[in-house]
Amino acid sequence: MGRRILGRRNLPRSRTRVVIMTSALVLVVLAVAVPLTVRALGTGKSSPSGQGVADSGYSGARMSASWKTVFSDRFRGRAGSGVDSKWVYDIGTRYHGAGCAASWGTGEVESATRSARNVSVDGRGHLLISPVRSGRRWASGRIETAGTFTAPAKGEMKVVAVLRRPGPRHGLGYWPAFWMLGAGFRARGAGTSGTMNCPKWPSVGEIDVLEDVNALSQHSGTLHCGTDPGGPCREPGGLTSGLLPCPGCQARYASYSVIINRARAGSESITWYLNGRAYQTVTEKQVGARAWRAAVDHRFFLILD
Repeated sequence: MGRRILGRRNLPRSRTRVVIMTSALVLVVLAVAVPLTVRALGTGKSSPSGQGVADSGYSGARMSASWKTVFSDRFRGRAGSGVDSKWVYDIGTRYHGAGCAASWGTGEVESATRSARNVSVDGRGHLLISPVRSGRRWASGRIETAGTFTAPAKGEMKVVAVLRRPGPRHGLGYWPAFWMLGAGFRARGAGTSGTMNCPKWPSVGEIDVLEDVNALSQHSGTLHCGTDPGGPCREPGGLTSGLLPCPGCQARYASYSVIINRARAGSESITWYLNGRAYQTVTEKQVGARAWRAAVDHRFFLILD
């Protein structure tokens, strides 16, 4: 998550629970004859009739008969149960591997758990990620996909989540995020149960689809790449939209998405969307071909925390 630092002041009192609610997570890819086009215009599975496919919290999703959903999770399950085998729980405060920093490398104060108090489904199609404070300690949830996904050459891939972000009265320190790391970050296995190549950040690529800072009804999207500090992505900040207004995002669901566009070699791009409206694009020409290939032209796993 780049240099994501959680504030310590003005945090809610002990036993506080604030919930990030996720309605749906969908990654959509199309496989057709060459030239390959991979594209998604919304969430949900493709409709044989070509009609729109409605999705909770996201209107206007339209799929043609050629679209193919390669990963989705509607978070159905018994209330209070955890996530299924599509996901891996991260546990503790760091990845395992040479060069992996404590506190996730970002100064976070919470410890990630697999407790249902921190990560669970509610029985109504929502995933709840709940930071909980008890005394001076914080616990929360962080999960990542077991599988990895890529935008193929001459194609596109869209990744989208429908989220309602926490809206505590005193929000300093809350930093929910939906993001992606290049699969090369994993040396063996997945998550904290495996071994990571932490020194490969940021060259291996990180795409932040959503970051929500301190419950301020703002959002941002960022690409991390190259070297830190400096480099083509101006690390540690990355090529970012900066914080943009997101009115009502603490009170209702919104969709956050990116499209990785590899349709034209040498002219690839990533575009970020809020509720289907583009607000930032980063191009291969901005970054340079070598750094772009290392950061983008490969598989990614998804993270919710």
